[in-house]
Amino acid sequence: MYEFLKFLHILAMFLAVSLFVGGQFYLRALERSRDVRAIRRGFQAGKTLDGVGIAAVLLGLVLGIVTAINGNLDLTQTWLILAYVLFLAIMAMGIAYWTPRSKRILEAAEASPEDAPSPALVALLERPVDRSMMVLDLLLWAGIIFVMVIKPFS
Repeated sequence: MYEFLKFLHILAMFLAVSLFVGGQFYLRALERSRDVRAIRRGFQAGKTLDGVGIAAVLLGLVLGIVTAINGNLDLTQTWLILAYVLFLAIMAMGIAYWTPRSKRILEAAEASPEDAPSPALVALLERPVDRSMMVLDLLLWAGIIFVMVIKPFS
């Protein structure tokens, strides 16, 4: 049973990472295109895909805990505590940064003329901090994958 639960945990988390990280790259490509209609459609679809990603990551979290308990793992092992911290950092970043950012861009795209992005939309698409935040987000995702695979300090 442990191996099957572990498989389901990994599958749910793989789906979540694919949606969140893949979605970021896709939306950044739409932003660079400056195609207002594409930005509108992409960010609207992103809201739905975020919902699926949230469901997948929460399912993965529950399956991870159930798997650990089923496998008689000590839930206070250092590598698991590192994973909890990274998970919380990723979720906090999504809630505090990515979700509001996407909402602002979608609102600006909806208010923008279709033939060219408005100055307000361009300003949102050209914020230098976004690249740094994306790098940080990718490092957090890579960090949690590293911790879950390598299990350092165990």
